[in-house]
Amino acid sequence: MAKAAGTGKLEIRPLTPARADDVKTITASTWGAQCWDLWWRSAKPFTSGGSKDKKERERRAMLAKLARRRHAPVLVAYQGDEPVGFVSLGPRADYERFRAQKTTQRVDDVRAWVIPCMTVRKGFRGRGISLALLRAAVEYAGAHDAPAVEGYPRADKKKRFDDGSVYMGTPALFRRAGFRQIRGIEAGMPGYYAPRVTMRASCVPTKTR
Repeated sequence: MAKAAGTGKLEIRPLTPARADDVKTITASTWGAQCWDLWWRSAKPFTSGGSKDKKERERRAMLAKLARRRHAPVLVAYQGDEPVGFVSLGPRADYERFRAQKTTQRVDDVRAWVIPCMTVRKGFRGRGISLALLRAAVEYAGAHDAPAVEGYPRADKKKRFDDGSVYMGTPALFRRAGFRQIRGIEAGMPGYYAPRVTMRASCVPTKTR
């Protein structure tokens, strides 16, 4: 799929069941290994009982099962054989918790896919990997008949953010990937809500490729 400018070696591939641990490798370097790109999908893997190892097995199995569907739950960026970043994407219906968030609600009736999370491992940043992932997400969604893709980047007027603040990206990054803003920051939100804007990119229909 897409390549990052200047690397010549970056490849972005849909996640396969056998490579589920690659997502753990990426999240572990950023906010811990417990996420597995499952937080927005369901509360189940985070509320079930059992040991740490049992929970890890359950999360790995859940992500591998998702990777067997018609569309992959994650696109993974590889530098050679090393997993260095990913973008989560899919129909809004895939994300139980995401649908409940006040700052990520629908704008209209367009059946846009959504991007609830993306990250690049420390040590691999500043190489255009996030931009390549976003562009690959639009391409991949279009190949699976999505009319558009939406992102919900944080829109604070800050120069720097910690990892936990920008897992949905920034408006500048989305604009560079060809997204346009279709909704501004929602007024009247409680102070503990991160201010987000809604950005959308249209997909090229499969039949025109």
